[in-house]
Amino acid sequence: MADNPRREAVLAAARGLGAALALTLVGMLFLAALVVWARLSDGALTALNQALKVAAIGAGAMWAVRPGGRRGLALGGCVGLTYIALGYALVSLTGTALVTPKMLTIEMALGLALGALFGVLAANLPARARRAGRGG
Repeated sequence: MADNPRREAVLAAARGLGAALALTLVGMLFLAALVVWARLSDGALTALNQALKVAAIGAGAMWAVRPGGRRGLALGGCVGLTYIALGYALVSLTGTALVTPKMLTIEMALGLALGALFGVLAANLPARARRAGRGG
């Protein structure tokens, strides 16, 4: 896989996006349970939803770049931007959300910035030594 850096970068971004989406699905199930059992207010639900977005983008960027990895800024930013764009695309299919262009632009810029930040953090963490017998 190291022979083709573009393919490697695309697969890493897809891996990170998959991790972000998986965390979002688990988090949404948790938030739904909280709404039913704890009777959360709209304000609390909005805050928890935003925290879930940040956590998902962070996890996705970290998963894409991995500690000691390369291209943290680009890969992380790509994961964050794609995550937000995909989320808004899915929400717009339901037709239930009122999204203004200004709000979409701000969210996409924040997704890009957060992803890039977490990607840079992951790239600057020390790489873990690979264990013998695990293909590395």
